[in-house]
Amino acid sequence: MIRANPKTSWNNAESMSTIASTAYVDEAATVIGDVRIGERVYVAPGASVRADEATPITIGDECNVQDGAVFHGLEGSSIRLGRRVSIAHGAVVHGPLEVGDESFVGFNAVVHASTLGKKCFVGHMALVVGVRLKDGSFVPPGTVIDTQEKADALGPIPENLKGFNDEVVKVNTEFAKVYLQMEKSC
Repeated sequence: MIRANPKTSWNNAESMSTIASTAYVDEAATVIGDVRIGERVYVAPGASVRADEATPITIGDECNVQDGAVFHGLEGSSIRLGRRVSIAHGAVVHGPLEVGDESFVGFNAVVHASTLGKKCFVGHMALVVGVRLKDGSFVPPGTVIDTQEKADALGPIPENLKGFNDEVVKVNTEFAKVYLQMEKSC
C-alpha cells in the first residue's frame, strides 16, 4: 500500500512517495508520505516505511528493505540511507538516522538516533542508539552500542563478512528487476 501521510499539527502538507521506475515495492509493503526511493531498490512484503512523523525518508539506489523491516522516526527528524544499504528482516530503523553507503543492518537489529558511516555492519539483534559509527565499524550480533565510548571501541568487519552485503545487494537488486518484470507481464 502506498499512500499520502495525514495532515497533522506538526505537518500540514500531505505528501506522496517518489519511487524510481526501476524500484520495486511489493503490494504487501506499506509506504506512507514523503518517502524517496531510488533506482533498483527492493522493498519486500511486510516492510513498513512511514514518513508520517519523521520526514523525509530517503532510500538510496540499490538498497533493500527486507520483510518485516520498520522505518519510522521522531517528529522533526528524517532518515537517510546511502547507496547499496541492506536493511534485513525485522530490523527497526528509527529516525533521526543516517546510514552510510554499503552498510548492512541485520535481522531484528534496532538502529536509532545515530549516524552510521560507510560500510558498517550491524549484526543480527544488535542495538545501536545515540552514537556515531566510523566507516567500516562492526557491531557483533546481540551487542548494545549506546555510548560513544562503546561505538569508538568497535573493531573492523571480520574477513568472512566483508563481502556479505555485496551478495545481499546483488540478490535484492535482481529481485527488484524480476518482480517488476513479473508485474508488467500480468
